[in-house]
Amino acid sequence: MKYLDNSIKESTREKRGKGVRRKVAGQTKVPGNWPDFLRDPTNKVELFQFLSEKIVSTTFPDGKQVFATSGASVVCSGTDHSMPPCDHEEADTRIVVHLQDALESGCTTCLVRTVDTDVLVILIGKYHFLASKYPSADIWVAFGSGKNFLFLHINAICSTLGKEKSTALPVFHSFTGCDTTSSFFGKGKKSVWEAWGAYTEVTDAFNFIVEHPHAQITVDCQDFQMLERFTVVIYDKTSPLVSVNEARKELFCQKNRTMENIPPTQQALLQHTKRAVYQAGIWTTCHQAQQQTPTAEGCGWTLDAETKSWVPVWSSQPAAAKAVSELVKCACKSAAGCGGRCSCKKASWKCTELCSCKCEK
Repeated sequence: MKYLDNSIKESTREKRGKGVRRKVAGQTKVPGNWPDFLRDPTNKVELFQFLSEKIVSTTFPDGKQVFATSGASVVCSGTDHSMPPCDHEEADTRIVVHLQDALESGCTTCLVRTVDTDVLVILIGKYHFLASKYPSADIWVAFGSGKNFLFLHINAICSTLGKEKSTALPVFHSFTGCDTTSSFFGKGKKSVWEAWGAYTEVTDAFNFIVEHPHAQITVDCQDFQMLERFTVVIYDKTSPLVSVNEARKELFCQKNRTMENIPPTQQALLQHTKRAVYQAGIWTTCHQAQQQTPTAEGCGWTLDAETKSWVPVWSSQPAAAKAVSELVKCACKSAAGCGGRCSCKKASWKCTELCSCKCEK
């Protein structure tokens, strides 16, 4: 049984720019400017509906059954088996609906073809859920392309990671950076994975989010505090601090880190966490054909009234001025205190934490 999913990522956040509208029909020539054609969302909807209809109208050899998504519906060829309507926006999650249907229909060994890391992460996260319902499930992923192509055995990966870490992986992935959430500057997946190993307690916070999709996160809740501590560890594995604001101060003032190489502020991290939780909620409920995903408003996103597109809320705090007195420092080293030549005194400012002097800060 072969499953084809012709959905395409069409989340509102990705509908940027205007393309050239062109009617999709059987006799229409392939557009010369393909990127401009795909920028128009109506073109994409018509194209994939057209492809779905062509696929299921084809007779396949050896009695193969083919399923293809067409909007919210699923059309098929070679069988009268039907699948329920699906309200997922992205192919990444619809794959799980098709996979679950294949297992429900009696399939045991299933192969998913993808070049998207998100799909691999989602399958690892849902493996133990699927295995509890279908113990004989044997799931493989044909991943990558060209010289980087390889077969990955989801069962073996999840056995190595263990249930808790496997289930938590989608939340970890969304928190540390994916298609819809930003990553921490200069922190790739390898370094954040090492940070997870150094602070394994954060797994509890990840799994809380798995068990409570679209949970409301505040700075006072225990799970955010664990994520805050995890962020500190990402930037400094030896730090005992639990507050990103305190870690920012220490790394900037005492360890001479640049602004780009210190953690985000607590309020910026909160908005980032809300976006990560929103995305993780979509991934962790992807086994449901009808997700009924809540609005992104208030989840680290806001709808721009002018462009009608979703934009990130970076922080609830106003941006710092380009030059603030706290960043002024003097090089005075006299034990008696600053003299008349001190740059801080000349500006009538009090010495700051950055100053080398012994004045009272």
